[in-house]
Amino acid sequence: MLSQLLRYLLKRLARAVIDKYQPQIIGITGSVGKTTTKEAVLLVLAKKYRVRGNIKNYNNEIGLPLTILGLESPGRSIGGWLKVLFLAWRLIQKTDPNYPEFLVLEMGIDHPGDMDYLLSIVQPNIGIITVIGQAHLEFFGNQDKIAQEKGKLIVSLPSAGWAVLNADDQRVRLMTSCNNRVQIITYGFGSQADVRATDLQFNYGQAGDKTIQSSAGLRFKLNYQAAAVAVVLPGIISEAVVYSVLAAIAVGISQEIDLLTAIQALGDFHSPKGRLNILAGYQDMILLDDSYNASPTAVAAALDILGRWPALSAQQRVAVLGDMLELGVDGPAEHRRIGQIIAQLPIGRLVLVGPLAEMIGQEARQRGWTGQIDYFTDSIAAADKIREIVPAGAIVLLKGSQGSRIERITKALLLDPAAAANQLVRQDSRWLDS
Repeated sequence: MLSQLLRYLLKRLARAVIDKYQPQIIGITGSVGKTTTKEAVLLVLAKKYRVRGNIKNYNNEIGLPLTILGLESPGRSIGGWLKVLFLAWRLIQKTDPNYPEFLVLEMGIDHPGDMDYLLSIVQPNIGIITVIGQAHLEFFGNQDKIAQEKGKLIVSLPSAGWAVLNADDQRVRLMTSCNNRVQIITYGFGSQADVRATDLQFNYGQAGDKTIQSSAGLRFKLNYQAAAVAVVLPGIISEAVVYSVLAAIAVGISQEIDLLTAIQALGDFHSPKGRLNILAGYQDMILLDDSYNASPTAVAAALDILGRWPALSAQQRVAVLGDMLELGVDGPAEHRRIGQIIAQLPIGRLVLVGPLAEMIGQEARQRGWTGQIDYFTDSIAAADKIREIVPAGAIVLLKGSQGSRIERITKALLLDPAAAANQLVRQDSRWLDS
């Protein structure tokens, strides 16, 4: 009852703040890439406007209003929540001259109907759809239903709004026809995209390089209308991040920010913690820390990066994989599909965490993969042994759903574990004590 009352009050206060300050609102949804896209959009818009994005991972029925109010959750403190309500009321009664001109909001959905509730709090002027993956299949049943729920964001956009859509995802591309009131700009690698990336080139750092996050990276050619401009992203080695950068540039175009200004802003882009960050590891290891979360699509993409990374031998490529959760009845099959992918890649070692992840190794073996496998029931047990398992100079991918807590293993492999708070996800007391 108290939680329902809190949600109601936060919703009303957030709506009142939006009515008072009239910010432009950008809603971002999709199965993966929301946070990375949000950070890229913030960088571009900040060249011209006052901006605010979701605080931490505040993208649900509680977090979205808190972001609008510019306040953090006090957890279980009743006194803290009373203070939040008072500060929100004061924001409405007085005028904050520095309130953002743009709110860039991730809109996370887990269940059918979630988008309807979020849209009852905010009505975005710009909607961005990243990709329709398999996250939350347990609650939706299939990807078409996920697309239908996320697509409500585009349907809701007003006249003169903008839909920014991933042209390379078939389900997202179909959303170009779901709202004829809005202007549409697409992005991607394919020739049908309005804002397009071509000619990707990767630069891989060297094991033992303590500055590897700045020495590695990628570059590509950005194509829009008649313009073709080089873009360099230091420390980025994921094609998925290019999608986020393209979406941000598309938003900039919609707000009349010129290409060169947008590209200059993105020169300062860094992946959020736990999203395929390159970290220096123990004994000259290179850590590809992708421990924030996991879905089949994202795991397959990360494994492809690991398989392409230069190494002396397959044994130097190590994949630490935890369970992929919330896949419902498709969970076992999707884990086995990852095993099939691994069997085709030059990866020599697997460290598997959790009962579902164990199926990855079983399937890889059945497909003729002959590498080394270590199984662990949880990430605590794996973290205790991981330095004994991984060879010096290895390239190590670390990925799993949030419930797998793979960041514990990343911490054990860091060159400087004391730096974990600055480099890894889930390092606050709420997570460390759980």
